[in-house]
Amino acid sequence: MNASKAMVAILEKEGITDAFGIPGAGINGLYKFLGESKNIRHYTMRHEECAVHAASAYYRASGKMAVAICTSGPGATNFVTGMYTSMIDSIPLIAITGQAVRAQLGLDAFQCVDIAKICEPVAKKTYCITDETKIVETFAEAFRIAREGKPGPVLIDLPLDIQSVEIDFDPAQYQPLKIEQKAPAAAEIEQAIAILKTANSPVLLMGGGVVLAEACREFVELAEALNIPVITTYMAKGGIPEDHPLNAGHTGIQVGQPVGNKIMMESDVVLGIGCRFTDRHTGNVNVYKGDRKFIHINIDPSEIGKIFQPDLGIVADAKLAIEALLKAAKADGFKSNAPRVAALPALRAELERKTDYDCQPIKPQRVYREMNKVFGDQVMFTTGCGLNQIWSGQLQKINSPRTYMPSGGAGTLGFDIPAAFGAMIANPEKKAVAVMGDFGFTFHVEELAVASKYKIPLIVVIVNNAYLGLIRQNQKYAFSYEYAVEMKENQTIMDYV
Repeated sequence: MNASKAMVAILEKEGITDAFGIPGAGINGLYKFLGESKNIRHYTMRHEECAVHAASAYYRASGKMAVAICTSGPGATNFVTGMYTSMIDSIPLIAITGQAVRAQLGLDAFQCVDIAKICEPVAKKTYCITDETKIVETFAEAFRIAREGKPGPVLIDLPLDIQSVEIDFDPAQYQPLKIEQKAPAAAEIEQAIAILKTANSPVLLMGGGVVLAEACREFVELAEALNIPVITTYMAKGGIPEDHPLNAGHTGIQVGQPVGNKIMMESDVVLGIGCRFTDRHTGNVNVYKGDRKFIHINIDPSEIGKIFQPDLGIVADAKLAIEALLKAAKADGFKSNAPRVAALPALRAELERKTDYDCQPIKPQRVYREMNKVFGDQVMFTTGCGLNQIWSGQLQKINSPRTYMPSGGAGTLGFDIPAAFGAMIANPEKKAVAVMGDFGFTFHVEELAVASKYKIPLIVVIVNNAYLGLIRQNQKYAFSYEYAVEMKENQTIMDYV
């Protein structure tokens, strides 16, 4: 069978139904058979980076993988930012790049760059397939690596002549590789319950890994069984309903909320699941850690102790760990009676940020208040970076997992619009809203043409303050100056509508 025809068949067998990309001379061998597929829809983007963002948001919105495809050289290097954005947020996808023929590798041929080497720091794994006998096993392994353990993007680079060789392949015999799930040891779960029982003011910390593991419902069940407040990291926004009596909001130095930070600072035991304890969440690590006890559960062993050493570290799948904790808590009969639980709804109302401003010009708080009123719970939101993202994290009300999709670890300007497009391809029955600033809007605005072409009615909300607002703030308060951050033309010349 033609190798490219086999590759497309493998994509189909792995459950791929949607691909985002831009064809080119270096990848046209694969595109020939992609175009013949009756099971995979392809969406032609206007920038290669945006193909990766769209595939990333596709997974964030649905839990289902997509593929990003582009040609060699500058097309491939444009993938790098999208790969980094996905890698830092643990989003699985397969990125496929075209390449010069094998005989030209390493000879500085036209549009021949070692993209597999370039992408090593921003991918779980990269491949450049130079042996046609390795095509099938490489694709199978790539999907397994992307999905297993801590998810992430995998890149496969395809020399042009590899795309056209004949290989021995029978699609009927192909089976995706088994994904191993790591369960916690019973003794570790018992130890975690024992530590929680010593607490006067325990708190449960929901990380983005809980969302990725499809375990938000189980996490809330655990909180209810233990009667312990829940705080969330930014990547877990929407994992617990806003009005749930145990929801204590976000904790963090930017997108954190006053009630979440207060509950965190007053706690004596923290059980964090699927979180990384990185700077945007912890701020000053010594202040954050204090003399509290920490239980850290993460699927990635390298995350345990990376920022600080917890009192108990457990390497396990988030969902399996939560289910084990719930079972153990019910068997033990343990239920926290911390008095702050009953006071939490009132405290949340007391510390909620003011949004009911009616002054002119419009304050950003009012923008998010109006969005909370207008958009329902099933609307999806994407956001890249800037003060608009910080306001969004603090002020938007999100009640369902996989409906709030920020570029969390990278803060990538230009993520918003292609991400909203990818989210709507994954969930066409839902609307998607890209929330962005006036400067960020000019990054990858061309992808609106893609949405128009495919009749995807995504919505863009621009918070226009005519500044690089977050950069201006940093210059002013950290360095006592302002320079190159004013964008008055965004309110006087530019007509966004």
